[in-house]
Amino acid sequence: MLVRLNTFGEILEGNHFRGHCHISEDPDGDGFCIVVYRKPDRQSEVMLSDWVPTIEDLNTYVRDQNWRIEWSA
Repeated sequence: MLVRLNTFGEILEGNHFRGHCHISEDPDGDGFCIVVYRKPDRQSEVMLSDWVPTIEDLNTYVRDQNWRIEWSA
Protein backbone atom coordinates (compact mmCIF):
# COMPACT_ATOMS: atom_id res chain seq x y z
CA MET A 1 0.00 0.00 0.00
CA LEU A 2 1.20 3.49 -0.78
CA VAL A 3 1.05 5.80 2.24
CA ARG A 4 0.00 9.41 1.62
CA LEU A 5 1.33 12.15 3.84
CA ASN A 6 -0.79 15.02 5.17
CA THR A 7 -4.03 13.42 3.99
CA PHE A 8 -6.77 11.72 5.98
CA GLY A 9 -7.38 8.09 5.20
CA GLU A 10 -10.17 5.97 6.57
CA ILE A 11 -8.96 2.69 8.08
CA LEU A 12 -11.32 0.11 6.65
CA GLU A 13 -9.52 -2.98 7.97
CA GLY A 14 -6.83 -3.56 10.55
CA ASN A 15 -5.76 -5.24 13.75
CA HIS A 16 -7.11 -2.86 16.38
CA PHE A 17 -8.19 0.51 15.11
CA ARG A 18 -10.94 1.91 12.93
CA GLY A 19 -11.00 5.60 12.33
CA HIS A 20 -9.18 8.13 10.24
CA CYS A 21 -5.43 7.98 9.90
CA HIS A 22 -3.30 11.08 9.34
CA ILE A 23 0.43 10.67 8.72
CA SER A 24 2.75 13.65 8.55
CA GLU A 25 6.43 14.41 8.63
CA ASP A 26 7.70 15.31 12.08
CA PRO A 27 8.08 19.12 12.35
CA ASP A 28 11.76 18.60 13.22
CA GLY A 29 12.19 16.57 10.02
CA ASP A 30 13.48 13.48 11.79
CA GLY A 31 10.62 11.02 11.35
CA PHE A 32 6.90 10.60 10.81
CA CYS A 33 3.90 11.16 13.09
CA ILE A 34 1.02 8.67 12.87
CA VAL A 35 -2.28 9.72 14.42
CA VAL A 36 -5.62 7.91 14.24
CA TYR A 37 -8.66 10.10 14.91
CA ARG A 38 -12.24 8.95 15.46
CA LYS A 39 -13.39 11.29 12.63
CA PRO A 40 -11.54 12.96 9.72
CA ASP A 41 -11.00 16.05 11.85
CA ARG A 42 -7.96 16.96 13.95
CA GLN A 43 -10.33 18.16 16.69
CA SER A 44 -11.91 14.72 17.15
CA GLU A 45 -10.84 12.09 19.67
CA VAL A 46 -7.30 10.73 19.22
CA MET A 47 -7.35 6.94 19.33
CA LEU A 48 -3.66 6.34 18.55
CA SER A 49 -0.58 8.51 18.32
CA ASP A 50 2.84 7.16 17.40
CA TRP A 51 6.14 8.15 15.79
CA VAL A 52 8.54 6.29 13.50
CA PRO A 53 12.00 7.43 12.38
CA THR A 54 12.05 6.43 8.68
CA ILE A 55 9.75 5.87 5.72
CA GLU A 56 10.73 2.18 5.80
CA ASP A 57 9.61 1.97 9.44
CA LEU A 58 6.39 3.75 8.50
CA ASN A 59 5.61 1.21 5.79
CA THR A 60 6.44 -1.66 8.17
CA TYR A 61 4.19 -0.13 10.86
CA VAL A 62 1.22 0.16 8.50
CA ARG A 63 1.80 -3.36 7.16
CA ASP A 64 2.05 -4.84 10.68
CA GLN A 65 -1.27 -3.19 11.63
CA ASN A 66 -2.85 -4.91 8.58
CA TRP A 67 -4.41 -1.57 7.72
CA ARG A 68 -6.37 -1.14 4.54
CA ILE A 69 -6.73 2.61 4.15
CA GLU A 70 -8.91 4.53 1.72
CA TRP A 71 -7.17 7.88 1.26
CA SER A 72 -9.11 11.11 0.70
CA ALA A 73 -8.69 12.75 -2.66
